[in-house]
Amino acid sequence: MRLVLDTNVFIFAFGEAENVSCVRLIETLTVLKASIHIPRTIIREVQNSLRPILFKEFILFLNKAAHIEEDHVVSFELGMKYEAMGLKPADAFIGSFTEWVGAEILVSENRHFLSRQSNLPFKVLTAEKCLKFFK
Repeated sequence: MRLVLDTNVFIFAFGEAENVSCVRLIETLTVLKASIHIPRTIIREVQNSLRPILFKEFILFLNKAAHIEEDHVVSFELGMKYEAMGLKPADAFIGSFTEWVGAEILVSENRHFLSRQSNLPFKVLTAEKCLKFFK
């Protein structure tokens, strides 16, 4: 299964204000060796939000379990498709990135409005709901 994890999932898994579901999801995905794809933008956002020692743990996870993609590989046209849905640029980017990598699921703790779009080629789930796919 191919997944994209949003910035907040990593912050809640590796940061000081842990979210149990995010931590469990990261642990589960590591064991299952799931296909996790993240854009470079998310790495920068996580770095800006975590202390260096916690960011190092995040990088160790990425080295074991994730595929890092450069932001510029997502086509402009795909991004415009999501902006035409009324999404803000950052939200349009994560949606277009998720579609571009062919992910089945975008895991996010705060992009619930994306799930209200009925024509998305992927599901938008919280970490807790995503864990149910692996039981």
